Amino acid sequence: MIAADVQFRTTANAAAAAFAAAPPYLAYKTDVVVDVPSLRRHKVISRAVETRTRDDYALLQDLPNGQRQYAHSFPLIPTFDAISYFRVTFNGSQRDTLSYVEPGPPITFADPRTTSHADVVVVSLRYYHATYADDSNDRVAHILMDALPSLTHGNNSDFYIHDVYVDTESNLPTKVVYVGPTTTFTCDYQVVEGHWLVSHATYVHTFYAPLRVGRITASAEATNHDFAFPAAPSDPKLAQ
Repeated sequence: MIAADVQFRTTANAAAAAFAAAPPYLAYKTDVVVDVPSLRRHKVISRAVETRTRDDYALLQDLPNGQRQYAHSFPLIPTFDAISYFRVTFNGSQRDTLSYVEPGPPITFADPRTTSHADVVVVSLRYYHATYADDSNDRVAHILMDALPSLTHGNNSDFYIHDVYVDTESNLPTKVVYVGPTTTFTCDYQVVEGHWLVSHATYVHTFYAPLRVGRITASAEATNHDFAFPAAPSDPKLAQ
C-alpha cells in the first residue's frame, strides 16, 4: 500500500477528473429526512430532480404530485466532488433542508517529480497529516486526515476533512467525512453506469444562541436513487 498522503493526492486527482467528466444531464430521485429533535420537527421530502450539470440548473418536482420549480439540485448535485472547495448553506428549515451546496474548484495535486531535477523528492501535504486507519485493506483504504495549524489557524471554516474511504482499484472516494466543532458532513458515493455520484449525504449542524446560552441541532439526511443520464433534458428550459 502506498503512503497515505500519496493515496490522498491520487484520490483527490481522481475525484477531480470524475467531476470534470460528469454527464451533461442527470435525473434522479431523492428522499430527504429533516430532523430538529429539540423542536420536535421531523419531515420527509421526496423529489424528482433533473439537472444540467455544467451550472447546476435543475427542475424539481415534489412527489407524488406537488410543487414544480426551478432551482439548484436538491439537496446537492450528485456529481458533487467532496474533495474540493465548497460552501454549505443550511438553516435547519424543514422546507429548504440543505439549502445549497455551492461548489468551488477541485483540489488537485501536480507531481513534483515532473519539474524537479533533484535525485530525491520528498512530498507531504501542507495542510493535513494523513495516516491509514486500522480498518484499511487492499480493497478499501481508510485515510485519517488530521488538519494542521497551517490550515486551521485563523480559518473560520465550520469543518475539515476527517476521513476519506477509497476504492483502491479506481482511486475514487467511496465516502468522505468532514468534522468540525458544530458540524458533520458526510458523502457516500457509488459508480452508476461509469459516473461517480453521491448516493447518500448527511449534514448535522448545531446552532448556538448568543453567548451560547442555548443550542439547536438540526440534521438533513438525503438518499439519492433511480439515476438516469438523458442525452437531452425532458424540459426545454434545461437545454438553453
